[in-house]
Amino acid sequence: MSSCKWKLSDLTKKNLSLQCSVPQNTPNEMHYLGCSHGYLIFTYEEHCLLIDAYTGAKVKAPELPRDITIGFFSGIGVLTAPFGSHNSRLLLFSKDSMFEWQVGTNSWSEHPLYLERERICQVVSFKGHILVIDALMRLHTIQLTPQFSMNRIEVSWWSLQKFPICPLLVVCGDMLLLVNLSIAKIGSTRNFGEPSVRYFEVFRLDLSVKPAKWIQMKKLENLVLFLSLDRRNPAFSCMNPERWGGKSNCIYVARLFDDANPDETWTVLEVGQSVPSHDIVDPMPYGMGFPPDYSLIGSFWLFPSLVYGVGQ
Repeated sequence: MSSCKWKLSDLTKKNLSLQCSVPQNTPNEMHYLGCSHGYLIFTYEEHCLLIDAYTGAKVKAPELPRDITIGFFSGIGVLTAPFGSHNSRLLLFSKDSMFEWQVGTNSWSEHPLYLERERICQVVSFKGHILVIDALMRLHTIQLTPQFSMNRIEVSWWSLQKFPICPLLVVCGDMLLLVNLSIAKIGSTRNFGEPSVRYFEVFRLDLSVKPAKWIQMKKLENLVLFLSLDRRNPAFSCMNPERWGGKSNCIYVARLFDDANPDETWTVLEVGQSVPSHDIVDPMPYGMGFPPDYSLIGSFWLFPSLVYGVGQ
């Protein structure tokens, strides 16, 4: 952590960037749990630290009720609202519990998850609800008030027609989307080692039927998605991207590492377009691989204020 530095870039102003680094007197080794509302979230033993990605300023949360060192196996952290909001809460997910801190208070609450010790892979806010997806592809809702509860949403995964490799949830207005990186063989046989292509598919969750099912979207129309293959990081969507120089029906993928061109830290792909092998790395460390390699941190989308406005 003592040498941790990062650069913020604006996709509409490529000559504009901001260099930041971790503040002094920060523990040298911490576990990265994700980024939420502009804050990088770290833990180490019973300590939790939030670092403002724009300024490098740090906020120290109260000590956790117990050591939840997560190593490489599990762990994700999110803020339920911007840090300055009166109802903002920081949620940390371990293998078997959720820890809740209401910003401004002096203690944490711990809630068991009853997930048969399966890790939570992604957390999103959708229509006022907190949704989580676990390693067994189960979708759940979490309610914090007036009493903590967790309920499973019955979803037919057969509607995807194939097992997802690295499914990513993206909230888009009143739609919950799932983006999956699919693989298709180029030849007519299924021989091992046969050339293949990768491409992104997008599905919309239909909650009007029981069980709910995923419906494929061939096009995003006037929408654009921003995502990282690391599900600890936030994914975003916006409409009419042409107004800031973007392109509709596209997915902006943050590269995990600087490869052929270190100045380009993202790749733009149309839905269904084949993914060049050099533009992103194998998603397995961040997807269904076990254990996931959580020691790797690559590029990701922080907060597109140019899309949503500073106050949102």
